[in-house]
Amino acid sequence: MKNAVTFTTAKRNLYLYSPFRNQFLLCHPLIRHFFLLEKTGVHFPDYIKKIQTEGGLELKPFGSFSPAEVRYQLSKFRFLKKKGFFRPVKHHNLSGILAPNRIDENISNLQQIIFETTEECNLSCTYCTYSKYYINKERHKKTFNLPDAQRTLDLIISKRNLKKNPELTVSFYGGEPLKNITFIKEIVAYLESYPEPKPVFKFTMSSNGLLLAKYLDFLVEHSIELAVSLDGDEWGNSFRVTKNHKPSFDRIIQNLGEVKKKYPDYFDKKISFLTVLHSRNSHDSVYRFFHNKFNKITTTSTITTFHLNEKHRDEFVSTFLTKTTRNKSEFQLMQKMFLRHPNVKEMADTLEKYSGYIFKSRVHLLAGKPQKNQRKNFIPTGTCLPFALRVFLTAEGVILPCEHISRIFEIGHVKNEKITIDPDAIALKYNQYYSKIRPLCEQCYLENNCQECVFNTKIETNRPECEFFTDEANFIRRLSKNISLVEKDYPFYLRLLKEAFHE
Repeated sequence: MKNAVTFTTAKRNLYLYSPFRNQFLLCHPLIRHFFLLEKTGVHFPDYIKKIQTEGGLELKPFGSFSPAEVRYQLSKFRFLKKKGFFRPVKHHNLSGILAPNRIDENISNLQQIIFETTEECNLSCTYCTYSKYYINKERHKKTFNLPDAQRTLDLIISKRNLKKNPELTVSFYGGEPLKNITFIKEIVAYLESYPEPKPVFKFTMSSNGLLLAKYLDFLVEHSIELAVSLDGDEWGNSFRVTKNHKPSFDRIIQNLGEVKKKYPDYFDKKISFLTVLHSRNSHDSVYRFFHNKFNKITTTSTITTFHLNEKHRDEFVSTFLTKTTRNKSEFQLMQKMFLRHPNVKEMADTLEKYSGYIFKSRVHLLAGKPQKNQRKNFIPTGTCLPFALRVFLTAEGVILPCEHISRIFEIGHVKNEKITIDPDAIALKYNQYYSKIRPLCEQCYLENNCQECVFNTKIETNRPECEFFTDEANFIRRLSKNISLVEKDYPFYLRLLKEAFHE
């Protein structure tokens, strides 16, 4: 059961949260007092008589209240109770399953297909997921087979609902994708000359930037959006080294400078940055570097701690996770990075999911939110359904749900001129995952608003874990932290409403 809870913000304001109404309210100290008092089984008529006799109620640290004020606030408490505000609710029914026909439907609406053009990379990043610190298959220099890529694209396009989804993003990944520029050029040419009717193709690429200057003209000519992996300044980027363990920073900066000089418009509109946070950088340092150097804000992610090699875990933690400094101006950084800062994103998510005042559309605003069908079966976790958003094909032809998960979670393959995608087998595999994680999800206060991927929960073992599991105490802390941020700066709050929620 999820119970109504009370929480206090940094400014000592009191709130109540109702899981039944999925809403929090600023409340008077007496209302919270009655809420807590009722749990003890107190008989309110006798309690009010006692207060009347004593001439009032002393409620530390809030002061003294007259019998009339106590009776008035009690009436408000009873009104909220009558309207179900304090009613506990059952956790959602997480017995939903994935049907095979849903997979076929997803394929017809796929948004992005990502090719690992090659396993080869011209860097040897210390924290690479193929380093000694992780459990992963050994990689060599395998490249993606062009005919297999063309067959896969033909299949996706043939099933596509062009009216519903007129655009398809085709992305190139590695290794370092530019190490197989021939494949990239062939695919771009193949799709640009594809017969009608066809989607509008958008090309993107993730790159370490070492070969950027060499192939710059081609990238610009075909408007390929480029996400360059760079961890900030020279020290922040020092884990990203070449094969002979030399720093890569200067070469990448030189290449980026050439892009900016030769094609300033392309640099401004088509180049973005991806940054991994670790022990040698921080949100603050990477913000200052990218803002001052390129007038851009990078997209950050934390270094992955999944599928670690237990033999090297302690070394991994001491090398990549142990911070020596602490940022003291986090709120200023949140104001600068805004929705790119994880704290601001969580703040927006909390307002959307739990305030009770965010409406998905004007129709819901006028007519009210649709009542949730409590008998509906939900699928556990926030895992993307297979092919719903993207699909990743490794250089070996293994089909994965996305580029961020282990190779052990194969959902198909492209091999020997044959594409194998079995919706029944995929649905069975996913439903087995859901069954494993469900007991944990059923105890979580975020079970109906989960954003965690099942593939990040050690689901391949018999004891899955979730670092975002939230019990009642942690849910209260989450509400308190984020509503404290709302109260901290009113103009910041208004900006959040405008940029995160306004249509």
